[in-house]
Amino acid sequence: MNEKMYKFIILGKPKAKQSTKFRDAGTFIQKYTPKDIVEYSNWVRHSFYKEYPNHLPSELIDYQLRMNIDVFFSIPKSFSKTKTKLALDGKIRPTIKPDWDNISKNICDALNGIAYPDDKAIVSGSVNKYYSNVDYVNVEIRGTKL
Repeated sequence: MNEKMYKFIILGKPKAKQSTKFRDAGTFIQKYTPKDIVEYSNWVRHSFYKEYPNHLPSELIDYQLRMNIDVFFSIPKSFSKTKTKLALDGKIRPTIKPDWDNISKNICDALNGIAYPDDKAIVSGSVNKYYSNVDYVNVEIRGTKL
């Protein structure tokens, strides 16, 4: 069985995918994506290309993909030393926004045509939220040839 694996880190706080926004532009309604979401999508793509500069999405044609996303949030300053230790040990996990599914949607969509031809090839995945000393996201893509 032919398998491929890609791992990379997205530094910074993750952004959730948001619905398309609409605004009244006078004679018509204009739809747009908020600037911070566009910037985060560009940062996701940059983070992938930094690790795999010569990768072509066509390398994953006819592959079934599994996406694992581990999201790390900075420990709040309000946490006590005891609570901070529990958080770093993984005994306390973030139940904060953004929602896990919206984080994955943003990352998967950003990688369309960059890491893989289309995210319809993702057949399974997981998203886990943890605390850390800094904000970042670990992404792992595993592909199995059909």
